[in-house]
Amino acid sequence: MNAVISPTLAREGEADFGFHELFFSRTDTRGVILSGNEVFRRVSGYGWNDLLGAPHKVVRHPDTPRGMFRILWNALGNGNPMGGYVKNRARNGEYYWVFAVLLPAPGGFLSVRMKPSTPLFARVREVYAELSQRERTERLDPDQGAKALRDFAASEGFSSYTSFMASAMGQELAARDAKLGRLTDVRTTQLIALNTSLEEVSREQRNLLRSFEALQSVPNNMRIIASRLEPSGGPVSAISENYRSSSQVISERLRSFVAGQDNLCDRVSRQASKALFLIGAYRVLSEMRRNFDDAMPVPGIDWAHERQMLTEIEAQAQRDTGTAMEQAIAHAEVLGRASAEIRRQMLGLDTIRVLGRVETGRMRGTNSHLSATIDQLDVSHSDIRLRLETIMRLSEGIGTTMRMFQRTQRGA
Repeated sequence: MNAVISPTLAREGEADFGFHELFFSRTDTRGVILSGNEVFRRVSGYGWNDLLGAPHKVVRHPDTPRGMFRILWNALGNGNPMGGYVKNRARNGEYYWVFAVLLPAPGGFLSVRMKPSTPLFARVREVYAELSQRERTERLDPDQGAKALRDFAASEGFSSYTSFMASAMGQELAARDAKLGRLTDVRTTQLIALNTSLEEVSREQRNLLRSFEALQSVPNNMRIIASRLEPSGGPVSAISENYRSSSQVISERLRSFVAGQDNLCDRVSRQASKALFLIGAYRVLSEMRRNFDDAMPVPGIDWAHERQMLTEIEAQAQRDTGTAMEQAIAHAEVLGRASAEIRRQMLGLDTIRVLGRVETGRMRGTNSHLSATIDQLDVSHSDIRLRLETIMRLSEGIGTTMRMFQRTQRGA
């Protein structure tokens, strides 16, 4: 059993509950409540007769953007887990915030919710307040609200909303452990570190593509300079044409795993984020199932059935985690090989760049613009090499960390 922790001081109008408490509810596919635990009933302020058979939106607070629920329902409808910060409203008008972990369940969905407390939670509250106001005044529909939230996640440096929520879950689990005086859970620590590495490699890939795109103007500049310095078809013209054709090949290769739908970068992120989210979900599911052992009888709720269902969902979450991790590891290995291939192709560009530098030296006194262009290439090539090396290092690290994670999970 959990030790009883004194609840934190609530804000005015806030229904308070302790960090040791977890909410649980299960609904059918329409969102009608089929089951719940005493924490849910007590904090919501409703009786069981009011909750069972009622739509879950009975506790919805208008300050939670409709776009948030669109993201949740889209994920669950596609059979995927999802999480989110949710502001709910009790029967007496008080409010309470939770971080909700939602998963598909037989015949519907289930949610386990905990008390949030991280700096990220404070940031999300601000974003929600602004977005819910926009939804009302600008009449944004749920899809527009969902896009605004995804844009916010992207502005925070995340490649997907799932990755954003995986990071949020890791932070909230770690903060909750600290609040309850628990030892740091190694899986949660690994979850946070792995998600950070995943987002770092995504940022490096996007920046790498931008660096290459910026180089596309260089051959044109060199041709313009060549037309002023030499006859048509001279060495600078040939160098600029060779650089153009070689850089285009590399740029197209980059786009194939950084840009466009279902690119390699997205596949790594999607599978890794799913695995990370499921690992966090497994923790709260396990704790919730143990709490059912002390549950008081409630007419209409079969606790033995709820425990069995959670056991099966935990087992499925473990299997899905393993599958997602294997796929993410495979994609990360391909990503590392692709980066190494581009680095080899960069050697050809470096050779062309050196030829340009040699030609600059030969044309002393008439080449200030050409020299500046080659200087630009020196800087850009150095930046690209560093980014490629970072991507290769991070891709290898992601694969290694995930294998360690798998061993930790099997040991647990």
